Amino acid sequence: MSRAAEDNTTRRHSPVYAIFGSEEFLRSEALARIMADVLGPQREQMALAEYEGPDADLADVLDECRTASLLAPMRLVIVRDADDFISNHREALEKYAKSPSTTAVLVLECTKWASSTRLYKIVDQLGGNIACNELKGNAVTGWVTSRCQGAYGCRMDPAAARRLVELVGGQLGVLNMELSKLAVYVSPRKQITEQDVEELVGASRAETVFKIADAICDADARRALELWDQLVALERDAEWRAVGGLTYSLRRLAEAKRSVERGMAVSEAARRFGFFTDANRLGRQLQRFTLTQWEDLLKRLLEIDLGAKSGLASPREAIEKLIVSLCAGSATRPRLAG
Repeated sequence: MSRAAEDNTTRRHSPVYAIFGSEEFLRSEALARIMADVLGPQREQMALAEYEGPDADLADVLDECRTASLLAPMRLVIVRDADDFISNHREALEKYAKSPSTTAVLVLECTKWASSTRLYKIVDQLGGNIACNELKGNAVTGWVTSRCQGAYGCRMDPAAARRLVELVGGQLGVLNMELSKLAVYVSPRKQITEQDVEELVGASRAETVFKIADAICDADARRALELWDQLVALERDAEWRAVGGLTYSLRRLAEAKRSVERGMAVSEAARRFGFFTDANRLGRQLQRFTLTQWEDLLKRLLEIDLGAKSGLASPREAIEKLIVSLCAGSATRPRLAG
């Protein structure tokens, strides 16, 4: 057994950690846990040294690792954005990891960390490899329900978790922020339902769509474009998701319009189609366009959505052009097809 492995059997944490992967939120969570473990609840700053990888000097980093802290039992040395730093100093880091300081913890935070390298294998033997890869599919909804229970003490229906992911996307940092707001929203209840998600998260996006439609009908292209930028900002993982969110909300408006024209009360349409706003406002919104115009608008959005997912067109630019053309013709409310 190597000296590093022997030392690691008697210490609470690895002398070297590699936090790697494309999911930034998981990396930040892992780093926070290590900081709390090594520095304690007080987080003694004099025992912490942080470097940015592109500017980090190897000698400075290793000197910090080998210099005992006078104020804490362990020193924590962090190199952020360390991909190039690792590539440029791999042999020296291998040598250090084989015989690390007993009074320091070195953390390398990076995106790529090849499992075929000697450095990976040495750190793995120390128990210091922490993978933070992007989650996909059901793994995202599973993370949502687990995070909701563990971090916020709330149970979440599977349907609610799926709906939250549909609305927000798979970016864990954004999902965590929405979970935090939902936990406060339902308090003192400890159960988050799909309706809660619709009322808090879905309504905020629906409200933005309402405002976009208002701006279009007022021929205020600048305002409509500003609101579209806000909607895209809510869907940072993919512009096509923002197009999908816009289409989803406008489709519900078209369905509400069709139902009202068939005799349904506006208040009932607001409830049935999930518009958490006053009935008078929904009624004014539905009058903005005829049913034919709503349907033509949805056809154009569908074309944009398909073009975006196939990579044939920029969804953001296509929506911007659509908004400008609608604002130009909103005074007379012409047919939208063509």
